[in-house]
Parts: sequence; structure tokens; C-alpha cells
Amino acid sequence: MARREIEEWFWQAGNDLQQLSEELAQGRPKIANARFWEPRVDLLEEEHRFIIKAEIAGVKGEDIHLHYHPDRHSIILKGFRPEEDFTDTGRVGLHQLEIFYGEFQREIRLPEITIDASGIKAQYRNGFLIVMVPKMDRVVVSRTVTIKRI
Repeated sequence: MARREIEEWFWQAGNDLQQLSEELAQGRPKIANARFWEPRVDLLEEEHRFIIKAEIAGVKGEDIHLHYHPDRHSIILKGFRPEEDFTDTGRVGLHQLEIFYGEFQREIRLPEITIDASGIKAQYRNGFLIVMVPKMDRVVVSRTVTIKRI
């Protein structure tokens, strides 16, 4: 097994264990009744916003649904990727299957920072969904403090 494959396996196993741990803390684990596949997601933070990047190649824009869930402070990503047969002839066998098809769902929990839910925007290009979640502007009050001599 190549080093990169081992690193990817450990990364995926760690990700699955973290998710299972979070789900067990909330009650019923999703692994026990999974009906969806979960796309890989990056969550990045910039000064004024969060950026979510989801890898969902082969999904039509109209088959993607986003919802902000305020009680959980998370973005719910749902959709459907249809299976397409790119060959002209019928299949004779299956030797490797790594691409998931059908319904997908992923919950992306945001850090505990107030966001502007009305300003959430998304775009889909080159197989990636990019979601921009603006942070709530904080008013910084500048103030000079006078020190009293006692």
C-alpha cells in the first residue's frame, strides 16, 4: 500500500471516528441508519466570512439544496447525483467502485461565531459548491480611558 493511500485511509478513519463521536454525543449514530452518502467538505475561515467548499462533481445545480439551521448553527447540504453510464456497451464486470451516486446529505457545523444568515451566498463551478457565510459585523468602539491618580 502506497504512503498516500495509507495517509488517506487514516484521514478518513479519523474523520469517521470524529463524526461517530459527535453523533453518539447527540443520541443515535447516523452510521446505523445511513441512507445518504456524504460529500467531502472543507471549511475555511477568513476575516469577514467562512467559506465552505464541497466536492460534488456530476450534480446539477437544481439538484443541490442548502439550508441554514440556526438551532444547530450549521449548514445542511442536500442533493442528488444520478448514476450515468458513459460506455456504449453493457458492463461485463465491476472492478473498482469509489464514486457514490444517489442522495447525499452533509451537515457542516459552523464555529461559534455569529453569522449573517441573510447574506449567505453560493456558487457551483467545476464540480465544487462554494458557500460564502458572512460573519456578523461587530461594532468596535474606540475609547480613551482616563486614569485617576489616587
